[in-house]
Amino acid sequence: MMARRGNRFSTFLIASLILLFAGGPVLLALYGSVVPDRILLDPNLSVLEHGLSFETYRYVFTGELPASYLLEGANRSMISDAARQVPQSLWNSTRIALAAMVLNILLGAPAAYVFARYAFPGKKMSFMFIILSPLVPTTALVVPIYMLMQSLGLIGSIYGIILVHTAQALPFTVLILSVFFRKLPAELFEAAALDRCTGFQSFIRIAVPLSLPSIGATGLFAFMLSYSEYIFSLVLSGEARSRPVSVVMAALARNTDVSWSLLNTSIFIAIIPTLALVVLVWRFVVEGLLAGSVKG
Repeated sequence: MMARRGNRFSTFLIASLILLFAGGPVLLALYGSVVPDRILLDPNLSVLEHGLSFETYRYVFTGELPASYLLEGANRSMISDAARQVPQSLWNSTRIALAAMVLNILLGAPAAYVFARYAFPGKKMSFMFIILSPLVPTTALVVPIYMLMQSLGLIGSIYGIILVHTAQALPFTVLILSVFFRKLPAELFEAAALDRCTGFQSFIRIAVPLSLPSIGATGLFAFMLSYSEYIFSLVLSGEARSRPVSVVMAALARNTDVSWSLLNTSIFIAIIPTLALVVLVWRFVVEGLLAGSVKG
């Protein structure tokens, strides 16, 4: 009994530490976004006495300067114009990441199914080429990909970034889903063949329904990878209207005089899409994976 209680306590302690490590920065960003700089930087002032402020949120979305920076002698260099680009860049990143996620599922799932269930000439070589392609350093690909996108007229467009992000996440999608498809019982597909189902029908009617949690997990991974990618987003985005949030946040962070409250506001706003997607998808993914792991 004592050993069981000790195991429960250690499990709770470890889980609490992981939660604190993962969620702590998010909570700190939220706190820093609603507390004015003068309170954040002055240990003698308390947020309980002066209250919370949402002026930086108002500035990000409307451009209205916080009242403290309208006073004579206020350092307005702390209010960066890059923060005004956050809403548009957030919309750009969300569209790019969602498109990359959908393309990864549409292209990666059939490819993984073919690699898992069929034998064809060059299968091993082509699979190794796909899986090992992420090992090529990103810096070695920047110039060739830039020249390719320039020839296609996609510089300064989100479509070029979508194509690159899709290509970056596709090897992981193929690898993860091919492993899962191999574990599906062969008897199901043999029975489908006896019922005169084509390979595509077997994929749609058998493999996809049984693999929805894994497909959701790989789609979520592709979204996260695209949303946080920086180098290609910086090189291919061009004008401010097509910049993803990772590029705008880097520009904002480079301003050494930027308001801490404004910086935290931008950080928290940038986190919202990923938090929303995790809340919507993760429970379905985890429950599906756990249900699929139970035999009986």
